[in-house]
Amino acid sequence: MRTFAIAFVCSFSALLALPAAADSMRCGKWIVSESVSLDELREKCGEPRDKQVTREDAMATNPNGARYKVGTVVRERWTYQSSSRSLPMAVYIVDGKIIRIERAN
Repeated sequence: MRTFAIAFVCSFSALLALPAAADSMRCGKWIVSESVSLDELREKCGEPRDKQVTREDAMATNPNGARYKVGTVVRERWTYQSSSRSLPMAVYIVDGKIIRIERAN
């Protein structure tokens, strides 16, 4: 029985040491994940507390190795915090599509 208890404690401790991968967040009664649209995110979570938007040139390389501009990429970081007691969450968006949700730093 003692061996089982030690094994259980070790296993549980190992699980606690794993990094928390947050690919979803809670907005009131809703759980929002990377698969929702921006409209659905706004509907369930409202407008973000903070928005950061950057535009970058999208580059390609031709067969000769020369780089050239093929368009623009819009990257956004929306920050949500539902209450002062909850952790802030960051939603990363590229060209209008949610690519990642994680705890904000």
